[in-house]
Amino acid sequence: MSEKYVIGVDGGTESLRAGVFDLQGRPLAFASCPYTTTYPHPGRPLAFASCPYSTTYPHPGWAEQSPSDWWQALGAAVKGAVQQSGVPVSSIAAISLDTTNCTVVALDEAGQPLRPALLWMDMRSAAQAAQVAATGDIALQVNSGGAGPVSAEWMVPKALWLLQEEPDTFKAATYICEYQDYLNFHLTGRMVASISNVSVRWHYNSSRGWPVSLLEKLGLSSLVDKWPRDILPLGAPVGHLTASAAAHLGLPEGLLVAQGGSDAFIGMVGLGVVETGQMAMLTGMVGLGVVEPGQMAMLTGKATVVAIGMVGLGVVEPGQMAVLTGSSHLQLGMCAAPLHGKGIFGTYPDAVMPGLHVIEGGQTSTGSIGNRTPYTDAASRGALVGLTLKHGTAHVFRAMMEAVAFGTELILENMRQGGYHPDSLTLAGGATKSDLWLQIHADVSNLPLRLTEVSDAPALGCAILAAVAAGLHPDICSAVRAMVHVSRVVQPNPERHAEYARFYNAYKALYPALKTVRLAMEPQQQQQQQQQQQQQQLDGPNGNSSAAAAAGSGGSLLPAIISPSILAADFANLAQEVASVQAAGAEWVHVDMLNGSFAPNFAIGPPVVSSLHHCTAAGADWVHVDMFDGSFAPNFTIGPPVVASLRKASSIFLDCHLAVSVLCMTVECGFGGQAFQGQVMPKVQALRAAFPVLNIQGQLMRKVQALGPASPGLNIQAC
Repeated sequence: MSEKYVIGVDGGTESLRAGVFDLQGRPLAFASCPYTTTYPHPGRPLAFASCPYSTTYPHPGWAEQSPSDWWQALGAAVKGAVQQSGVPVSSIAAISLDTTNCTVVALDEAGQPLRPALLWMDMRSAAQAAQVAATGDIALQVNSGGAGPVSAEWMVPKALWLLQEEPDTFKAATYICEYQDYLNFHLTGRMVASISNVSVRWHYNSSRGWPVSLLEKLGLSSLVDKWPRDILPLGAPVGHLTASAAAHLGLPEGLLVAQGGSDAFIGMVGLGVVETGQMAMLTGMVGLGVVEPGQMAMLTGKATVVAIGMVGLGVVEPGQMAVLTGSSHLQLGMCAAPLHGKGIFGTYPDAVMPGLHVIEGGQTSTGSIGNRTPYTDAASRGALVGLTLKHGTAHVFRAMMEAVAFGTELILENMRQGGYHPDSLTLAGGATKSDLWLQIHADVSNLPLRLTEVSDAPALGCAILAAVAAGLHPDICSAVRAMVHVSRVVQPNPERHAEYARFYNAYKALYPALKTVRLAMEPQQQQQQQQQQQQQQLDGPNGNSSAAAAAGSGGSLLPAIISPSILAADFANLAQEVASVQAAGAEWVHVDMLNGSFAPNFAIGPPVVSSLHHCTAAGADWVHVDMFDGSFAPNFTIGPPVVASLRKASSIFLDCHLAVSVLCMTVECGFGGQAFQGQVMPKVQALRAAFPVLNIQGQLMRKVQALGPASPGLNIQAC
């Protein structure tokens, strides 16, 4: 029998790569556009290439791609790889693909797109993600044990956005599925889903099935009928190439197509991590020299930075771990039993191997979606801390490398607290070319790093699945043993690990500190964005309208903030009450802190606010607190000692520009319909003089009055 080969295809964020592999896992060729790189050594790719496609960004936080670009790139990449390999097409036994996830497409009955695809990094469905989180459904166990938040990347929020914002598209769609499903459909004519994709991003559970109760709570029950009917495990036959698909790829009609899945999760097997307690890490050159969102670089004064692709990493047994880098960074591990906890996505049963569970410790994306875990903060951004004139480019570069290593260690620490303890890291990718990067990562996490011969783990993972589907290896574990090869191991330095510990502890303190600064800046930035958007809406066809025209017609460029007060809530069901107003679209929850002096049996203090932080999907950022010092309304007070402390703290907050807003009482508390009391205006004048951009609020009065020269500095709210 002539030697057989398989094709692995990796559909990434910016390009699609195709490689031809033999049954020992050696890549004979990767197709390249627009250039080819040659590796003359045995066991290395003879050629490497990718076919790029474009991403459009219609609005901030939106990212779209054209499915037709994927199809064209697939044909070009496969043809190029086969041609460069010199392998006769008759000796190719099967092909398998992985793709980005969750990249959502709406298709008609013929599989043609009704609109551009919503790329995985598209954050437009953030409001819908909050609605999903507010349901409290059992399917949300995979989102930090049910505590949330839910990421806007996932299938259900994106589909809910289509229903709410583009109902005609949603109604017309025969299929709402993924990049992976689109390609398989056009290759074979069969619409199927991958157990990998639906388990990790669709809230599917192999024991419970589709998240029916979740969809019912969202008014989204019809979505199930638009999802693929069949769900296939990794390496299962999808079907065979149709005549038109075969011509497009330059392959024989009837060639076997094997089921792949999410690029990161397919990447696990390609690194050959098959022992209990191991972790796999796939790195990309994109991680080097870049401050990752959600990670803060600290200048330690040393001379150094880390960056971070699951079948392709060889992670197929309990206790193993994958850390993957490209446009994003994933830490993924195998568990023998379910594991849920704070700051952890998963576990996902059967997502890679039947009977095993995948734990997802976190992903930070390069320049797109901020931090997934442990913070799940889409607005998180990078920062350089400690920069002085004595620091040069080498210091900055090392600081960035160390910061990414610290970010990975933070995720590992969070996993260990949840009961998962990896004992090694296996990695591949562009960053493995840097011995310094490898040693830093080993030293920070105090774990040995294993390097494999093939760095493109997702493509190798697909090749492994194709070989299993074709019967060339009996199962995934056997294929991993034959096709994945470890080349060397980098051991950690215990002394350096101990020295890094103090910098790591300082690094952990940076996120909450910098988040406070970022939140203080957001209201002004949001108001500017809202004003720009409103101005665009006001502009006519010739773009000649102005803000003055808006004012003349009674319009306003000031944003409105919906802030329900918990004084109107059922305190016996406070968490449920807060969740309901949050799901309805309220920006803040309004809390009046008092100690019972107004109503003797009614006190609201720090414990209530702390509870609100825990029971709201957005946490502390969503709770707006008014603290009464008794200076205006004597019967509303929380006591002189607390008042003194609050006044001191308020001064610090304002001087450091950390306060979002200040509420000045302009009426007596407890009842409406009052006249404005002007003695508040000296406070407003003093605040406005000291803090020109501070949001200063007052209550709406019974009768409009002349407020004096300070009135331009005061925003009025309903009382």
